[in-house]
Amino acid sequence: MNTINSLRFFLIVILTAMWSCSDKDCSGAVTEPINEVRAAQAKLVDDKAVVTWIDPYIKNIKNVIVKDLQTGQQESVAKGVQQAKFSITNNDQSKSYQFELKVETASGQLSQGITVRIVNNWAQKIHPLIDYNSQETPQSGLFFKNKPASELDVFDVRKDESLAKVVTSVMQGIVNQEFAKTYLIWEDQHLDQLNDAGCNYQLITAPQTNNPGFTAFYNKYKDVFNKLIVWSPDDQWTWCIAQMMAAQEHAIPVTEDLKNYIINDLGGWNKEIVDIRGRWTNKNDAYNWAIDNLAVNCHKTLCFSAGLRGDYVSSPWKIYDYAAASKGFVFWLNETNESDKTLMERIFNKIDYPVGSSVLGFGMNTIGDDLNLAINTHNLGFVVSDYYANASFWCSYPNKSFQQRRGIAGEVQPGKVYVSISLSDGDNIQYAANILYRIFKEGKRRGEVPVAVTMPAVLQELNPNLLEFFYKNMTQNDELTAGPSGMQFIFGDKYALSGKYDEWLALNKKWLSTAGFHTAHLWSTDNQANFKQYMEGSGLDLVMDGSSRTNAEGANCKYVNGTVRIDQGEQCSKEGDVYRALLSTSPSERRPIFKNIYILVSDYGVEAGKVVMYERLIKELEKLDRDYPNTYEYMLPMDLAATIKKYIQEGGIY
Repeated sequence: MNTINSLRFFLIVILTAMWSCSDKDCSGAVTEPINEVRAAQAKLVDDKAVVTWIDPYIKNIKNVIVKDLQTGQQESVAKGVQQAKFSITNNDQSKSYQFELKVETASGQLSQGITVRIVNNWAQKIHPLIDYNSQETPQSGLFFKNKPASELDVFDVRKDESLAKVVTSVMQGIVNQEFAKTYLIWEDQHLDQLNDAGCNYQLITAPQTNNPGFTAFYNKYKDVFNKLIVWSPDDQWTWCIAQMMAAQEHAIPVTEDLKNYIINDLGGWNKEIVDIRGRWTNKNDAYNWAIDNLAVNCHKTLCFSAGLRGDYVSSPWKIYDYAAASKGFVFWLNETNESDKTLMERIFNKIDYPVGSSVLGFGMNTIGDDLNLAINTHNLGFVVSDYYANASFWCSYPNKSFQQRRGIAGEVQPGKVYVSISLSDGDNIQYAANILYRIFKEGKRRGEVPVAVTMPAVLQELNPNLLEFFYKNMTQNDELTAGPSGMQFIFGDKYALSGKYDEWLALNKKWLSTAGFHTAHLWSTDNQANFKQYMEGSGLDLVMDGSSRTNAEGANCKYVNGTVRIDQGEQCSKEGDVYRALLSTSPSERRPIFKNIYILVSDYGVEAGKVVMYERLIKELEKLDRDYPNTYEYMLPMDLAATIKKYIQEGGIY
């Protein structure tokens, strides 16, 4: 690396601190010498390359000479014009068009010059997609499935009160226990997804009431239900108990207000009413009763952390229909509370869940992910899904397996940084069904830069249609990968204490394979032996390590049994973070550098309700390319893995 480049990267901390890229402006700090043009850019406008700049600070400027490095054509542009246009003679979408700008002074001297480029595609090389339909048998047997119905009734609950919404969701699950007959519109997107899937349905007309969706659903399906079970939001545990009783007894779990509404406004109720308020002295008594009386008929591989969180009035959860359809055990307990933890252990021991079983919903603790601390030693993995709607409908689609092409090694050289980019939270079903769905569908400029999207491998059974949506709409610059820790989110070190870690790894390998994933993220597996065991048994090409591993420890696991390890990288949540994260990695004159960055989709990808993921990302890459040209190259994770593997096998330093 030359002296100027070395000095440039030595000053990284100063530049990073100075550059604060707001959501409105990403122009950044001036990095050009004083005698060069400033803020140079090249853009494609109506099939022409438009090169713009700001004249330099020097006073004796005469012209700016702009040269098209593809054709050799050049223009001499007078001071103050600050623009040149060139025809694009080759519309190859994978090509980068470069332009050189030199300043000519009145005395005829020329500056050293700078280069800008138009990047139609940021991939080092584009590789074609393959048919995503796999002939392999998809995995099955871990999630509740029902059958498609000949007719689908759709109910709009968008205007309902929160408690009416969650009660309607339980009713939906009960009606869908055998056939997927009903579907709820919680948000506009839910109707869009139904249309995207090509479903035939009838939208049931809702009456003009405070809770039109609940009312329409009750009027259509009231004969399905045998009783009302009255519970109270003041005693949280009654909601969990009421959900289980309702699922097993075909009942409606109602509050006092909803009970009175049915009796006084919906024609009365002449069947049984069971009031569970005050039946138990406290929460412990209630759950112990449920363990003794309800657990025996609960689902054998599914349970739910699905109570009423404190924000249920403004943001009610949507997973309740699947809990009711599957008859899974429902709890709302905090693993940091010893009494609650004891109750959880009683639940798990009573049902005796096998390896591969799942807890759906979210944790009660402030750090919801820490539910893993209580469940992993009981063979349970976490499938986060609190805001996942209509699971009892989407699970009716037949299981399906998928495939992606394998990674292809690229060319590397010293002095460059080779980068992969991953989008977060796809292990969370509701992210896959909501924000990632929108990013894939609405994201402008998707396909211009290689980006991996994390996905739940369990969708091949839980919602094959959703996973197929992503496969069907992939570009050559998309890759689907597994979020932490593969088929489920686990804390590897905690799960290892169950004595069944090897069994889980074998199952995980199968689910990842038939989901078509070659890359996975892994968190909370700090123990070297546990981490190495994951690497050895994953069957993956790349593991993105988000654990608390030192550089030395990471080096010891850099390449195990054909699997490459790379740090998951910085978490980028706002505009400017990608620039700073990449700038923090200096190129080396001795060897190529490999890096991944991890973008938090809910913060980075959406602004004021609008998807801005790829536009924002490309804006940052363009700035980085202007400030540090020919330094960073971008690959999909599977191609980066193949590149690193080839580099290691050829004796490279990694």
